Amino acid sequence: MDDSDASEMILNLIKERHAIRDYITNRPVSDDLLYKIIEAGGYAPSAENQQPWRIIIVRDRAKQRRIGEIAVNRTIELFGRITPRQELERRLEYVAALPSRERTIDWLITGRRFEYIKGDPETDGAPILIALVVEATHVGNSQPTLRGTGGVYGWSSLRHSIIAGSMLMQNCWLAATALGLGACVSSVQLDHFDDVREISELLGIPHPHWVPIMFLAIGYPKHPRLRGPPRQLPEEITYVDTWGQNWQPKKKPAK
Repeated sequence: MDDSDASEMILNLIKERHAIRDYITNRPVSDDLLYKIIEAGGYAPSAENQQPWRIIIVRDRAKQRRIGEIAVNRTIELFGRITPRQELERRLEYVAALPSRERTIDWLITGRRFEYIKGDPETDGAPILIALVVEATHVGNSQPTLRGTGGVYGWSSLRHSIIAGSMLMQNCWLAATALGLGACVSSVQLDHFDDVREISELLGIPHPHWVPIMFLAIGYPKHPRLRGPPRQLPEEITYVDTWGQNWQPKKKPAK
């Protein structure tokens, strides 16, 4: 395999990564695969190599079910009670088939879209969750002299931790895809301060020094997902030098 083949494989892997919400619940994910996924995550960049993250593997069914219940309840509150239906329809205009669009709206307003987090076989739940927890109260662990200070004046240590942790989670997701697994990230169960506190207590996280910011469900897909929602083209989202000055690439890659 030459460099161009390897490059194409990586680019295709990125494009083939999809959110999976139906799993073979009773097919476990081995520690060997989890190790590879988390190891890949740890190669994400972080400011000054601070690595301000921790991962919690959630296998306990009662804990996983409670995390899923919080996600479902918040989804019902957000989409079933607060968000107007016409707004949901606007967001889902890209779903051309009306029955598919109506089904997606129903999944949102009833909370079923996040049932997979509970890990229950009857709803094709994910066999495992990994929680991403980031350090919130100082610059990081690579500079002992700054521990406990909150970092350099005017810097946001939590912001750096969230950025680094998000790149770690993307690495984990891509690694899971490369290994033939499905995955889906969620943070709806962490959108409310009360939920952050409850989940921190549930998982023994020393909050607020450490803060859970998202979960990644992992498992073997029950069904292959060949298509995802359409993506905006580079020229639709890119400006040159100034906001609003659209980029017009002189040459585009062959499809």
